[in-house]
Amino acid sequence: MKLYNECFDGVGKILKSHCVKKFEANSPSKWKSSDKNQIVFLNDTAYELGSGTLPAVSSVAFTDKEEYVPCDEILLIGDDLCDIKANSPFARIALIRVNENEMGTGEKLYQTIRKIEYARYHINPEGYMMRISAFTHREAARVSKKAIKNGISFSDIGKLFIEEYKKQPQVEAVKLLFVTAKDFPYDELETIMQKSENITTALDHIMKDIKMDCQTCSLKAVCEEVEALCEKDFK
Repeated sequence: MKLYNECFDGVGKILKSHCVKKFEANSPSKWKSSDKNQIVFLNDTAYELGSGTLPAVSSVAFTDKEEYVPCDEILLIGDDLCDIKANSPFARIALIRVNENEMGTGEKLYQTIRKIEYARYHINPEGYMMRISAFTHREAARVSKKAIKNGISFSDIGKLFIEEYKKQPQVEAVKLLFVTAKDFPYDELETIMQKSENITTALDHIMKDIKMDCQTCSLKAVCEEVEALCEKDFK
């Protein structure tokens, strides 16, 4: 499954040039997650991640290569949740290793990818209110004063995400990257991961045989690349 290799290579290159903290990811999260969406009111808020005009990058990419995602990992570039004192830029990237044989082909492949992506809508950590825009691919969060007092961390949040992603039988391992550093190249990361969304959208177009004016479509080059890779990987 080579469709997203460029995204993995791009993120890997960025990681090599920054100080990365690694958290243990094999034990269950100790942080409670609710069945309902979390509501954190402004007067209960310690700070916001990715609010307003601050960067708020969120995306996911898939691979079947163990060398890209050898095991479950939680990575952080920047300050952890209890060390942040004011509104901060934010990025959360999920790099997911899947069993290619379980992903399916055609329409099933696209639906499986989207189902794994949508796992994020089922995660509601106490005191951590996520605001997700599927249209702009932004993911912001509001963190409560009580959660800070109780010692919330990206380790806790990351484990909840990994647990939810791995409820899908196709998912074998998840590398989860959080970023809060002010000097991080968020624009570069967003450009790299936009390719992931373009690939998934192009895959949907191809599999559904959508009739489009390809000469004027911005996804023409991506569709052609995806179509060639699909022939190689799935034919």
